[in-house]
Amino acid sequence: MDKRSFLKFTALASGSLLLTNSAQASSGGHGAPNVQELQALAQKMIADVIAQNDYYVKKQGEDFFEKMKEGQQPRATVIGCSDSRFQGDSLDAKSENDLFFIRNIGNQFSSNMGSVEYGVRHLNTPLLMIIGHTRCGAVKAAMNDYSNLESNIINELDSILPAIRKTEMVAGNNELNWLNAVISNVHQQVFYAQKEFAHEVESGKLTIIGAVYDLANDIKHGHGRLKVVNLNGKPV
Repeated sequence: MDKRSFLKFTALASGSLLLTNSAQASSGGHGAPNVQELQALAQKMIADVIAQNDYYVKKQGEDFFEKMKEGQQPRATVIGCSDSRFQGDSLDAKSENDLFFIRNIGNQFSSNMGSVEYGVRHLNTPLLMIIGHTRCGAVKAAMNDYSNLESNIINELDSILPAIRKTEMVAGNNELNWLNAVISNVHQQVFYAQKEFAHEVESGKLTIIGAVYDLANDIKHGHGRLKVVNLNGKPV
């Protein structure tokens, strides 16, 4: 988006805001999010994204992009949680053309099987990594009653339930139970992947790693550390 397009977007957003405020005033609605603040945040974010992209392009230079234009050659297919606190640069300082990254809430295998299969069987990545993270909101939601959530979210959380049921719960220690459920979910997702790619694993073409990104230092190995918990279906 160039500067002219951005200014046009801002004008349209402002017009939309006026219409929204007018509708709210006439309906007497209460309890809705502060639309003005949300619009301001969105506009600021778009400006930041454009500025950061401009910096990125200038920093990398044309040769960087020329080397990638004919196709991709990633070394790893990665299933990670959509949580914004976990990003690719925590695993790989130069992740472009190196990580085939697939994300969903709860780092689930079944949610994006087509994408995972493409990475493993068409891009021929020798490594499949399934990475959960401490303090995962999807896992916490699956540990409790989520029946009042939207149907699509319920469908996503339903597939985490087998891992929750396998988790040993310690009475009165919610943080430990949460951590154990996160690890159990990683094991469960590796199990699903192991079944799908059994031939590739047995032939040595593929290695499956399950790991936990510890943003909260719950595992006590340090904030932000990656802890491998599963190798080809076996806990480590």
